[in-house]
Amino acid sequence: MTALYYSFTSETEHDRFEKAAPASGVLGSFTCTLSDGVLEAIPSVEFRDRQAARDALEPHLRDWEGSAYLSDRAYRIRFVYDRSSVEEVDPQPGVINLFAELHGSGFATATLTIAQRDHAEYPPFDAGFRRTDLTARSVSRLRRTRDGGETWPAFAYFVLTQLEADFGGRKGAAAGLSVSRKVLDKLGRICDKRDPEIGRKAGHALESITPSERAWLEAVVVRLIRRVGEHAAAGPLAPITMADFPPLT
Repeated sequence: MTALYYSFTSETEHDRFEKAAPASGVLGSFTCTLSDGVLEAIPSVEFRDRQAARDALEPHLRDWEGSAYLSDRAYRIRFVYDRSSVEEVDPQPGVINLFAELHGSGFATATLTIAQRDHAEYPPFDAGFRRTDLTARSVSRLRRTRDGGETWPAFAYFVLTQLEADFGGRKGAAAGLSVSRKVLDKLGRICDKRDPEIGRKAGHALESITPSERAWLEAVVVRLIRRVGEHAAAGPLAPITMADFPPLT
């Protein structure tokens, strides 16, 4: 195995990377270079076959995709396997044969009515983020919520209660993820509002969720999902406090 190749794709037409500078780095056991929309991954160890190499690399690519979507720019990117180059295991002396495997993959695209953005750089790989079952489910629902398929209070409440279930209650979630209890309590209070349009609860004491509260919900819930991935990466966790989010008015 000499290299794996993946097509780098933006799933939205408004994010363009044709002018992005080449980027390189190490992903697990691979030295990677991303240039002109193609990722070349060269292994530093031997793999028994292409599939074993793909199995080792692709979790890192899924981490990259998730981290990019949870960034401030909310990139919707995808790495699609294209082909591999394999050196013959027992070549004739002095002869190296390279075999290229071609592979075509389809992918879904989404079109958003947002001004086009031409990027000078590719979304950076975040070694401090690891994809988990919870981040994968949450990112899927986050995409649906941003596309209008779910309300923010319902989605934020799902994330909050899932963290409470996973970390032994709200106190445990605050301690385990190094998040201020005030942030989680405020999130819970906004989610509990009986907003007649987007509230997750019904009742007679109606109370609207303000535009600043909706923006705050989005900022907090995205940060919490990212924090789960940071926790999974087992790196140091800087405290998350109310000061990290937009003011509520």
